[in-house]
Amino acid sequence: MQRTFATRTAIRAACAAAVLCAAMTGAQAQVNSTAHYLGAAVADTDFGTGLRVFGGGSLTNIFGWEGQFAHYGTESYQAGAFTYDRSAWTLGANALASFPVATNLSVFAKAGVHYVRGTNEGPFGSSKASDVELGVGVGLKWQFSPAAALRADFENIGGSKGDMISVGLQFPL
Repeated sequence: MQRTFATRTAIRAACAAAVLCAAMTGAQAQVNSTAHYLGAAVADTDFGTGLRVFGGGSLTNIFGWEGQFAHYGTESYQAGAFTYDRSAWTLGANALASFPVATNLSVFAKAGVHYVRGTNEGPFGSSKASDVELGVGVGLKWQFSPAAALRADFENIGGSKGDMISVGLQFPL
Protein backbone atom coordinates (compact mmCIF):
# COMPACT_ATOMS: atom_id res chain seq x y z
CA MET A 1 0.00 0.00 0.00
CA GLN A 2 1.50 3.31 -1.06
CA ARG A 3 1.21 6.21 1.36
CA THR A 4 -0.09 9.56 0.18
CA PHE A 5 2.00 12.70 0.44
CA ALA A 6 -0.27 13.98 3.23
CA THR A 7 0.13 10.75 5.24
CA ARG A 8 3.93 10.78 4.88
CA THR A 9 4.05 14.46 5.87
CA ALA A 10 1.85 13.82 8.92
CA ILE A 11 4.05 10.91 10.06
CA ARG A 12 7.21 12.99 9.67
CA ALA A 13 5.67 15.96 11.53
CA ALA A 14 4.51 13.71 14.40
CA CYS A 15 7.98 12.14 14.71
CA ALA A 16 9.66 15.57 14.70
CA ALA A 17 7.23 16.86 17.33
CA ALA A 18 7.87 13.82 19.55
CA VAL A 19 11.64 14.37 19.33
CA LEU A 20 11.34 18.07 20.17
CA CYS A 21 8.96 17.45 23.12
CA ALA A 22 11.23 14.76 24.53
CA ALA A 23 14.24 17.01 24.12
CA MET A 24 12.59 19.88 26.00
CA THR A 25 11.48 17.66 28.91
CA GLY A 26 14.87 16.02 29.29
CA ALA A 27 17.18 18.96 28.81
CA GLN A 28 18.81 18.47 32.22
CA ALA A 29 19.36 14.71 31.87
CA GLN A 30 22.73 13.32 30.88
CA VAL A 31 23.47 10.50 28.46
CA ASN A 32 26.73 8.62 28.18
CA SER A 33 28.07 9.31 24.71
CA THR A 34 31.16 8.20 22.92
CA ALA A 35 33.23 9.99 20.35
CA HIS A 36 32.99 7.22 17.72
CA TYR A 37 30.83 4.12 17.34
CA LEU A 38 29.85 1.22 15.08
CA GLY A 39 26.60 -0.71 14.98
CA ALA A 40 24.26 -3.00 13.12
CA ALA A 41 20.50 -3.41 13.03
CA VAL A 42 17.82 -5.63 11.57
CA ALA A 43 14.97 -3.77 9.90
CA ASP A 44 11.44 -3.96 8.59
CA THR A 45 11.30 -2.21 5.22
CA ASP A 46 8.88 -1.70 2.36
CA PHE A 47 10.65 -4.63 0.61
CA GLY A 48 10.72 -7.04 3.57
CA THR A 49 13.46 -7.71 6.12
CA GLY A 50 16.50 -5.51 5.78
CA LEU A 51 19.89 -4.97 7.40
CA ARG A 52 21.62 -1.74 8.35
CA VAL A 53 25.29 -1.23 9.27
CA PHE A 54 26.28 2.19 10.60
CA GLY A 55 29.08 4.14 12.20
CA GLY A 56 29.51 7.70 13.37
CA GLY A 57 30.82 10.12 15.89
CA SER A 58 30.12 13.15 18.04
CA LEU A 59 31.07 16.67 17.04
CA THR A 60 29.61 18.17 20.25
CA ASN A 61 27.48 16.73 23.05
CA ILE A 62 24.41 17.37 20.82
CA PHE A 63 25.55 17.23 17.20
CA GLY A 64 27.26 14.41 15.35
CA TRP A 65 27.54 12.53 12.07
CA GLU A 66 26.70 9.04 10.88
CA GLY A 67 27.39 6.96 7.80
CA GLN A 68 25.42 3.88 6.87
CA PHE A 69 24.89 1.05 4.44
CA ALA A 70 21.38 -0.37 4.35
CA HIS A 71 19.93 -3.25 2.35
CA TYR A 72 16.15 -3.06 2.06
CA GLY A 73 15.60 -6.75 1.37
CA THR A 74 13.89 -8.31 -1.64
CA GLU A 75 10.21 -8.15 -2.52
CA SER A 76 8.62 -10.66 -4.90
CA TYR A 77 5.44 -9.84 -6.76
CA GLN A 78 3.28 -11.48 -9.40
CA ALA A 79 2.29 -9.74 -12.65
CA GLY A 80 0.15 -12.03 -14.75
CA ALA A 81 1.89 -15.39 -15.11
CA PHE A 82 5.31 -13.97 -14.25
CA THR A 83 7.11 -13.44 -10.94
CA TYR A 84 9.33 -10.42 -10.42
CA ASP A 85 11.78 -9.48 -7.65
CA ARG A 86 12.82 -6.01 -6.64
CA SER A 87 15.41 -4.93 -4.12
CA ALA A 88 17.27 -1.81 -3.05
CA TRP A 89 20.25 -0.67 -1.04
CA THR A 90 21.56 2.72 0.11
CA LEU A 91 24.87 4.23 1.10
CA GLY A 92 24.59 7.53 2.90
CA ALA A 93 25.75 10.17 5.34
CA ASN A 94 23.64 11.93 7.97
CA ALA A 95 23.93 14.88 10.32
CA LEU A 96 22.66 13.85 13.75
CA ALA A 97 21.19 15.80 16.68
CA SER A 98 20.80 13.91 19.97
CA PHE A 99 18.87 15.03 23.04
CA PRO A 100 18.95 13.34 26.49
CA VAL A 101 15.62 12.42 28.10
CA ALA A 102 16.92 10.37 31.06
CA THR A 103 20.25 9.26 32.51
CA ASN A 104 20.95 6.61 29.84
CA LEU A 105 18.22 7.39 27.32
CA SER A 106 18.29 9.82 24.41
CA VAL A 107 16.24 10.65 21.34
CA PHE A 108 17.79 11.74 18.06
CA ALA A 109 16.90 13.14 14.69
CA LYS A 110 18.94 12.77 11.54
CA ALA A 111 18.96 14.11 8.00
CA GLY A 112 21.30 13.34 5.15
CA VAL A 113 22.07 12.41 1.57
CA HIS A 114 22.00 8.82 0.29
CA TYR A 115 22.96 7.03 -2.91
CA VAL A 116 20.10 4.62 -3.67
CA ARG A 117 20.43 1.61 -5.98
CA GLY A 118 17.38 -0.43 -6.99
CA THR A 119 17.13 -3.64 -9.02
CA ASN A 120 14.14 -5.24 -10.75
CA GLU A 121 14.50 -8.83 -11.98
CA GLY A 122 12.05 -10.83 -14.02
CA PRO A 123 11.80 -13.63 -16.55
CA PHE A 124 12.92 -11.36 -19.42
CA GLY A 125 15.96 -9.79 -17.74
CA SER A 126 16.74 -7.21 -15.13
CA SER A 127 16.99 -3.45 -14.82
CA LYS A 128 18.88 -1.27 -12.39
CA ALA A 129 18.34 2.34 -11.40
CA SER A 130 20.21 4.65 -9.07
CA ASP A 131 19.66 8.10 -7.67
CA VAL A 132 20.75 10.45 -4.90
CA GLU A 133 17.98 11.02 -2.36
CA LEU A 134 17.42 12.96 0.84
CA GLY A 135 16.76 10.98 4.00
CA VAL A 136 15.25 11.89 7.36
CA GLY A 137 14.85 9.87 10.52
CA VAL A 138 14.23 9.79 14.26
CA GLY A 139 15.20 7.31 16.91
CA LEU A 140 15.76 6.30 20.48
CA LYS A 141 19.03 5.13 22.06
CA TRP A 142 19.27 3.33 25.40
CA GLN A 143 22.81 3.06 26.76
CA PHE A 144 22.23 -0.11 28.83
CA SER A 145 25.94 -0.63 29.54
CA PRO A 146 29.17 1.31 28.95
CA ALA A 147 30.05 -1.18 26.19
CA ALA A 148 26.77 -1.18 24.21
CA ALA A 149 23.56 0.68 23.45
CA LEU A 150 20.23 -0.45 22.03
CA ARG A 151 18.89 1.68 19.18
CA ALA A 152 15.50 1.90 17.52
CA ASP A 153 15.33 4.00 14.35
CA PHE A 154 12.66 5.08 11.88
CA GLU A 155 13.91 6.61 8.66
CA ASN A 156 12.63 7.46 5.22
CA ILE A 157 14.96 7.81 2.27
CA GLY A 158 13.56 9.17 -0.97
CA GLY A 159 9.85 9.13 -0.12
CA SER A 160 7.71 6.25 -1.35
CA LYS A 161 9.19 2.76 -0.78
CA GLY A 162 11.97 4.20 1.39
CA ASP A 163 10.73 3.48 4.93
CA MET A 164 12.91 1.51 7.33
CA ILE A 165 12.18 0.70 10.98
CA SER A 166 15.21 -0.89 12.62
CA VAL A 167 16.37 -2.20 15.99
CA GLY A 168 20.02 -2.87 16.66
CA LEU A 169 23.11 -2.48 18.81
CA GLN A 170 25.68 0.30 18.87
CA PHE A 171 29.22 -0.20 20.23
CA PRO A 172 31.75 2.51 21.20
CA LEU A 173 35.19 2.41 19.63
